[in-house]
Amino acid sequence: MIGITQIDHINMRVRNLNESIDFYARLFGFEMKEDRRGDQEPWAIIGLKDVAYLCLYEHPGKDIPREGLTINHFGLVLADFDEALAKLKEYGVPILYGGPVDWPKSRSIYITDPNGHEIELAEYVGGRLG
Repeated sequence: MIGITQIDHINMRVRNLNESIDFYARLFGFEMKEDRRGDQEPWAIIGLKDVAYLCLYEHPGKDIPREGLTINHFGLVLADFDEALAKLKEYGVPILYGGPVDWPKSRSIYITDPNGHEIELAEYVGGRLG
């Protein structure tokens, strides 16, 4: 077994790099770590130090259907679940599955980014499953 301590990064294809960077910065405070928007195939690494990083590769003009995405969803743990829920509503971000999902020991909010990537926003690490 190879031990790990946290998610390092998630690599995703996006339709519009600037739109995606803005979405993650506005909702979660992700900061630019590496900006390669000037490259022939633009990409960027955004995130929060020692928390989470996303590597976003732009595929402009290419339709990326939901079925073609290479990840199902990724999860982030919220600092304050109720505050996050209020902010998502304030920002007009659609919440999937009719609202927060109640799990046996935790709650989750599911949203999508502008490219259709599903994001699980969890109340507790690992759903408090121990």
